[in-house]
Amino acid sequence: METLNLIRPELLTFSSDQIRTLWPYLIVFVGAVFTIIGSVLNGKSSKWLVFLVTVATCGAGIFHSAELMRDSSLVLFNGMMISDAYSHFFNVIFLGVTLLTAFASFRYLDHEQLQHPEYFVLLLFSALGMMLMVSSLDLIVVFIALELMSLCVYALVGFRRNDRKSNEAAMKYFILGSAASAVFLYGVALLYGSTGSTEVTRIYELVQENFALQTPVYTLGLVLVLFGFLFKVAAVPFHMWMPDVYEGAPTPITGFMTTGLKAAAFAIFLRVLITLGYGKGLADYLQSHIHDLFWVFAALTMLVGNVVALTQTNIKRMLAYSSIAHTGYLLVGIVAGVRGELGFYPVIAYLLSYAVMNLGAFVVLTILGQRGDVGLNLHDLSGISARHPWLSFCMAVFLFSMAGIPPTAGFAAKYMLLYSAVQAGEIPLVIIAVLCSAISVYYYLRVLVYMYMREPAESPTQLRVSLWSQFALVSMVVLTLQIGILPGKVIHLAKKAIMSI
Repeated sequence: METLNLIRPELLTFSSDQIRTLWPYLIVFVGAVFTIIGSVLNGKSSKWLVFLVTVATCGAGIFHSAELMRDSSLVLFNGMMISDAYSHFFNVIFLGVTLLTAFASFRYLDHEQLQHPEYFVLLLFSALGMMLMVSSLDLIVVFIALELMSLCVYALVGFRRNDRKSNEAAMKYFILGSAASAVFLYGVALLYGSTGSTEVTRIYELVQENFALQTPVYTLGLVLVLFGFLFKVAAVPFHMWMPDVYEGAPTPITGFMTTGLKAAAFAIFLRVLITLGYGKGLADYLQSHIHDLFWVFAALTMLVGNVVALTQTNIKRMLAYSSIAHTGYLLVGIVAGVRGELGFYPVIAYLLSYAVMNLGAFVVLTILGQRGDVGLNLHDLSGISARHPWLSFCMAVFLFSMAGIPPTAGFAAKYMLLYSAVQAGEIPLVIIAVLCSAISVYYYLRVLVYMYMREPAESPTQLRVSLWSQFALVSMVVLTLQIGILPGKVIHLAKKAIMSI
C-alpha cells in the first residue's frame, strides 16, 4: 500500500513555480523537436531554419536560466531533480557553449560538405542531457541523462562519416564511454544494495542515521561511482584514448567536448560528492581515503597531461593533453575544497573560465583548419600573424589565459584555485601544480612563436570568416579579459551556486 500511495494524481500535477523552473528544459526540448521537423525541408531553407532555431533555443534557455538563478531551490519529481542556483549556473554554461559551437560550426559544415541538420539536433539533445544531469538528485536519473548526452556526442565525434580518423575516434569514445557507464552503474547497484535507495540525499540520510550501513559493499559502490566520474573527466590513468578522440573529432565538436562535457561531468561529480557528505559528514576513514585518492589522481593528471603535451606538434592533440592537465588542476580544487576557507567555489569559477578560453582557441582552429581538419600542425601556423592579425591576437589571448598569465580569466581562476589549496595546507600539491603550470607556458607560447616569429611556410591564402564566428570570437575574447580584470561578478555567481547545494 505504501508503494501505491506514491502514485497519486496530485503528484502528477505541477504548480506554477514548478512549471516556471522547468522552462529552460522545455525550451531546449521543444527547440530540438523543431530542429527535427525543420530537417525534413530541402536545400538552404532547411540549413538556415535549423541553425536559427538552435540559436534561438540556446538564447532563450540562457535567458530563463539566468533569471531562475535568483529563485530559491525547488525539489521536483518527488526528489529526483532539483532546481537551484547551482543547476541554472551550469545551464547557462552548457547553453552558452552550445550556442558558440553552433556559431563556429555553420561555415565549417559548409566547408567540410557536412551540412546535415541532424548535427544541430544532436547538439541540442546533448545540451539537454547535460542540463538534466546537473539537476539530478537520483543516480538512475544521472545515468539516463549521462547516456543522453554521451550518445549524441558519439555520433557527433564520428560526423565525418567518410574519414577513417573520425570513425576511429567515435569507436574509441564509444568504448571509453561504455566502460565509464558500466563502472558507474555497477557502483550505483552496490549503493542501492547497501542502502536501499538511489536518491543521493536519501543515501546520505540513511548512512547518517545508521552508521552500520557503511559496509564494504557501500564503500566499494561509492568508489566505483567516483571512478565512473573520473573516467568521464578524463583523469589519468582513465584518459587513455581521449587525445585520439579529440584529434579525430570535427574541430568544433572537440571544443564542445573539452568545455561543455567536462563542465557537465565535473558539475554532477561535485554535486554527488558534496551531497553524499564529502567534507561535511562522511566517515573519517572514507574522507581520508577519498582525499588521498584525489590527491594522487590530481598529481598524476597534471604531470602526465603537461609533460606529454610538450611533445605534440599537432595543435588539436596538444590542446587535448592540455585539457587533461586542466582536469588535474580542477581535482586540486576538489582536494582543497574540504579544508580551504574558500570551499568549492574556485572549482566552479575555474570551469567557467576554462570553458571560455578553451572554446575560443578551438573556434580559431576551426577557422584556420583546411578540409578534413588538416593544416593544424605547428609549422602550418608559421607567420600567420602577418596574414590574419586579429585571429592571431585572439589566439594569443586564449593561450595566455590557459597558461595563467595576467590579466586573463585563466590567471584569476588559477590564482583562486591555488590560494584555496594553500589555505587547505596542500603545499606539496600546490608545488606540483605550479611546476606543471610552468611547463605549460612553454608549449602554449611555442604556438605564438610560430605565429609571430616564423616566416610563412607556404604562399598566403585568404580565409573567409563568417559573421557568426567573428561574433563568437569577440565574445570570448571580451569575456576572457573581463573575468581576468574584474572577476568579482564570476566569484559572486560561483559562491551563490555552490551554496545552493
